[in-house]
Amino acid sequence: MSASLFISSTPFDLALHRNKIADALSQAKSGSPALRVVLAAPETGLAERLRLVRQASAYVGVFGMVYGNVDTASGKSLVQLEYEAALAAGLPILIYIIDEDEHLVLPKHVDTGTPALYLSELKSHLSQTQDVRFYESADDLVAKLENDLLRVFAPAPVPAPVAPAAVAESTKADAVAEPVVEANEMPSGLTGTMASKRYALTPPRFAFFKEKVAHLFQREMPDAVLQDVIEYLLAGNTMSAASALRRGAGISLEDAIEEVRKTELVIVETVQRRQAQTGAVK
Repeated sequence: MSASLFISSTPFDLALHRNKIADALSQAKSGSPALRVVLAAPETGLAERLRLVRQASAYVGVFGMVYGNVDTASGKSLVQLEYEAALAAGLPILIYIIDEDEHLVLPKHVDTGTPALYLSELKSHLSQTQDVRFYESADDLVAKLENDLLRVFAPAPVPAPVAPAAVAESTKADAVAEPVVEANEMPSGLTGTMASKRYALTPPRFAFFKEKVAHLFQREMPDAVLQDVIEYLLAGNTMSAASALRRGAGISLEDAIEEVRKTELVIVETVQRRQAQTGAVK
């Protein structure tokens, strides 16, 4: 029997994405695992949804700009409860969040008010606890999912035996090897003369945001670099933030964009929650 994959998403705004996932995974491909896609219909009750999640071999959560129908007993959306059930069941979890800078979205498919705040909090939580991927379109989502599924369901590789002499030589080489970095890729906390908008932070405000996001990065980040990233994100300037992180951390632009996307979710959620508490409108 093929493994089952539970796809969790809001059904109407992401209907195209759900259909493309089902179509792509229903077609047998060489080297790809045989998977049965499970999609809960909009009218499916909560108990049945959670049963389907627990019986699945893996869980895929696709999040857009809509929080979704809310369970009155818990006050949480159905998609959030499905995620929590997968987490409790110990399933392999794949999370995909819409790229708000690149993905086209109809206004009717964007929550506002309280649902938007709840969705922002959920995305922020996911970015801090899961290996999140960001999708720019339905096709981009399918491509990333298919690639990730090969990793999740691939059989564990059997390591080839290595001769003791080869191990010794490898260890010796690793000990003396140093990273090669081109001059124009040297880490720097400065943004130079980049003509980009940014929100200047006072030291107390920088310390506040640093506490919220510093743990998200894969390495310890110098304050100058981190402040560049945060100030650009507060101004809605995602690509400048990614560029500053690429230079400051000495990583690839692709890796920088992924880290910045996660950081952006936490910053947005922090600002929205702060405004909701104080009633401030900027």
